[in-house]
Amino acid sequence: MLNPSIKTFIKVAGCGSFSAASEQLYISKVSVMNQINALEAHIGVPLFERTHQGVFLSAAGQALYKSAEKMLRLSENAIYEARQLGGAISKTIRIGTSIMRPCSSLIDLWENVSGGNQEYQFSMVPFSDGADSLNIILAHLGDTIDCVVTPCGSTKLLSNYNFLPFGTCKCAVALSKKHPLAKKEVLRWEDLENNSLLLVRRGDSYVLDEMRDDILQNHTAIHIVDFDGYYDLSAFNLCERLGYLMETLDIWSNLHPSLITIPVKWEYELPYGIVYAKNPTDHVSVFVDTIAKAIRSRVRK
Repeated sequence: MLNPSIKTFIKVAGCGSFSAASEQLYISKVSVMNQINALEAHIGVPLFERTHQGVFLSAAGQALYKSAEKMLRLSENAIYEARQLGGAISKTIRIGTSIMRPCSSLIDLWENVSGGNQEYQFSMVPFSDGADSLNIILAHLGDTIDCVVTPCGSTKLLSNYNFLPFGTCKCAVALSKKHPLAKKEVLRWEDLENNSLLLVRRGDSYVLDEMRDDILQNHTAIHIVDFDGYYDLSAFNLCERLGYLMETLDIWSNLHPSLITIPVKWEYELPYGIVYAKNPTDHVSVFVDTIAKAIRSRVRK
């Protein structure tokens, strides 16, 4: 229902490059660029700034992006409601998915615990990473989306939504492949000294707040650089461009081609799992409960 070039625009904005967008859309890079060029020509203003580090939304692009994401959600929801009323679907789980929060682990988990149950279908709802986009997606949990698979170390998120953990992800450090520390297989606290470490601002993650306090009390030679909101690709680009070290997660180790992710001798990790509405629909509740029972059964064994 939505203009294909708008969908391509949303994907490029989320990926930060034409190549990455083309891979996810299963079309050529040239086709992606042609669609974006045609859209910019139609609107009459540039939507992206092209750089060697990737593409970034212009001021006009940012304004269009906010409306475009809303249009995409409305379009997907209209299709979902029409199919539901027409009896085309019975039990569909709508999963928010992005580059940093893919849903493949949940699909794989369901295949392992469902015992061949085929009554559920899955519908992917794409969104872009970053504080604004993720907060919008979370605000629509139970409305146009059922769940998101994500690391979860946020007190605010845990208080506003249900969360079922099914794994953990370890905190690590990302840095440029040109950085002197890039050749190390494991980092220690002393390796981080006299470097700038990019870290999400206090209050966004109770785990990373503990790490911050540890640094301020015991490792004062490390300079903390605050990052507002949730990480997105701009954080990784900033790390590469300015030579920062960056607190990251092992699940994001292949996110940026110019960075390398190295484990650190510390114990910091975040739970990883399903975030869903406080008052989910019956079929979502059964879906999550099935997974929870399987996890508990494995733990007892």
